[in-house]
Amino acid sequence: MCYIIKVFMEKIKNRLNKSHGFTLIELAIVLVIVGLLMGMGAGIVGTLTKRAKLFENRGIIDAAVESLISYAASNNDLPDIATFPTVVRNPNDVWKKPLYYIVDDDLLDSTAGGICDRKSTQLEIDNCPTTGCGAPTNTIYNVAFIILSGSTNFNNQTTGSAAVTSDTTVNHYAQELVLDDYNADVNRAEPYDDIVKWITLDELRIKAGCKTSPIRIVNNELPYGFQDSSYSASIYGDGGVPFADDLDPGSEPDYEWCWEDDPVNGPPAGITFTCDTALASSATCSLITGTWKQCTTVILAGTATASGSYMTTFFVRDENDDTGADDNISQKSFVITVNPASGGGGCTTTCTDFRVWNNLGSNFYFLRDGYCNSRNNGQEVTNGGRRLNSGETIEQHGASDSSCGSAVATLTFDDAKCADTDADCRINFDGTDL
Repeated sequence: MCYIIKVFMEKIKNRLNKSHGFTLIELAIVLVIVGLLMGMGAGIVGTLTKRAKLFENRGIIDAAVESLISYAASNNDLPDIATFPTVVRNPNDVWKKPLYYIVDDDLLDSTAGGICDRKSTQLEIDNCPTTGCGAPTNTIYNVAFIILSGSTNFNNQTTGSAAVTSDTTVNHYAQELVLDDYNADVNRAEPYDDIVKWITLDELRIKAGCKTSPIRIVNNELPYGFQDSSYSASIYGDGGVPFADDLDPGSEPDYEWCWEDDPVNGPPAGITFTCDTALASSATCSLITGTWKQCTTVILAGTATASGSYMTTFFVRDENDDTGADDNISQKSFVITVNPASGGGGCTTTCTDFRVWNNLGSNFYFLRDGYCNSRNNGQEVTNGGRRLNSGETIEQHGASDSSCGSAVATLTFDDAKCADTDADCRINFDGTDL
């Protein structure tokens, strides 16, 4: 073609140089060439125009996605179907058809978990290579929302706008595959050309700046207690998707709780665990096993009857998934320390020494620092200014044993600290307060 045009142009040039006119055949050839060029140009223009439209349409969808991400970052939820057109920059595609918006209904309410406190959704996408989608190329789980346009054929072949309230799969097909999977728009089968874009919940959480874990146990440690003394502590949860407050409406959010006791020492004797009602320990706590009970706060209370250290692991879960198979769950281990028996002094008295009395009902010898002293019942063992000091021990011996040979009983400085219930630095030898 180019060679023919070149030859013809040479002839035109020669004709002009010789001042001759054109024959009818030559004019006809010129008109044919001009027609061919115009036809080729029209085809190129049409292709370029379509490409520009598609590029502009993808820009509109991308802008809508960014608007929803910005909304989520500010509100910790997504707009509902009615609000969607007011949130995005342009609610219509380049062909003036409304954009379609599909979203998980659970993400529309920040008080029910919203964006940052959920870890799964009810919406997923199958990428389908064939009609019917019997064998998807891949599946995208936990989709937060989808935005789509019917594209150049103005026919949405995917699905309509919806806030899904149960497990829902949306089929996304290979381009040019002939089908009509959504008859509520234009009911005709034609090559699939919908432009579809989606964002998963994980992507949305990152882009929205969610920084905290979905659910957590607030406590970092539990208080210590003393044998034969009352004990009280509370375990708190935070975040996630709290349960509906059925048991005590109007109070703080409810969660479900489970706990595992120390596999070696067992639970601290005398201390009960309550979640509105008694909460028994479980050998294993998981989403499908263990004793779970719903309440706002787990209460630990009672009178510890034995000293020791007890490892206890608490688990908290929420209602992220209505079926319970994919709830948020968190755990934390604590050591509950029960110190030896004490009174008001709490084994932490500020006394630096103690005065000790013989209250044993008879005369005994008491040995300390190599000195053996006889004391009658009711007499002070440590009179004369020789009090029981840190690191020291007083030994009790039989009344007839003037040499103070074999000890019958002992009293240490640490024993005295725990026995001094009124913190007056005075106690009886048998470990009771004076």
